[in-house]
Amino acid sequence: MNRLASRFALAGLLVMTTATLALAQSEDALVKYFRKKNNLPPTANVTVTGLKDSANFKGSKEGTLNIAGPQGNKATNFVASPDLKFVVFGEILDTSIDPAKAVMAKIKLDGQPFRGAKDAKVTIVEYSDFQCPFCKRGYDTIENQVLKQYEGKVKFYFKHFPLPFHPWATPGSIAAECAKIQKPEAYWKLYDAYFNHQAEVNPQNVKEKGQEYLKDSGIDMAKWNTCYDGKETAAAVSAEHDEGAALGVTGTPAFFINGRMLVGAQPFEQFKNVIDDELANAK
Repeated sequence: MNRLASRFALAGLLVMTTATLALAQSEDALVKYFRKKNNLPPTANVTVTGLKDSANFKGSKEGTLNIAGPQGNKATNFVASPDLKFVVFGEILDTSIDPAKAVMAKIKLDGQPFRGAKDAKVTIVEYSDFQCPFCKRGYDTIENQVLKQYEGKVKFYFKHFPLPFHPWATPGSIAAECAKIQKPEAYWKLYDAYFNHQAEVNPQNVKEKGQEYLKDSGIDMAKWNTCYDGKETAAAVSAEHDEGAALGVTGTPAFFINGRMLVGAQPFEQFKNVIDDELANAK
């Protein structure tokens, strides 16, 4: 019996070893195909991770291809036949989940100041850059048209997405966040001033202008100066930038209206179309 059991165990081990080897070869073939299809350079390291039986597509496998290279790391999800011969690359989506709500769930708004009605059915989140001229146009549309014509129906949040080729955008965002720490009203005052006086601000005077615009704001300017000089809010600005990037923001301005993305300095009519549709379907 012991000899027979040993034979069965050995046979089982051989089957497992063969299956493991076959799967490894299939993974190598998948990586080779992906590299060639996407014309990846030799310096890019591609690995298969998280391979498992798919919970969504019975009889299939699913996993992730991780690509590490000089330009950074990327990940691509896939669903494949059990032998990995046939594959579909891309995000696996559940159509029973509202995609716009899924986007909004990724945006951190708790405790953040907003303009508009607290219980509004429509929430607009903008990722923007104080130095960007297109963002100034977006500012004018939001402040002079959207918030006025939809008073009581929308609320608006501003998020920082300073672009690297705008030298005073990040300092401006740091200044605004330093004001927010003390008083939300001071934050909005600086937000208004930086956009309304955009042409007057430069990398050399961004702090001085901030001090000027915050005059009579009611905040402790000594604390604001310390915060600004020490870049104490730089991490908060970076976090908002990273949040926007994770949502697909690549330029400014970018708006999310109840999670529906609107890119660029769009005319009021484009905002109206989305807002009216959201209000019509609001529960």
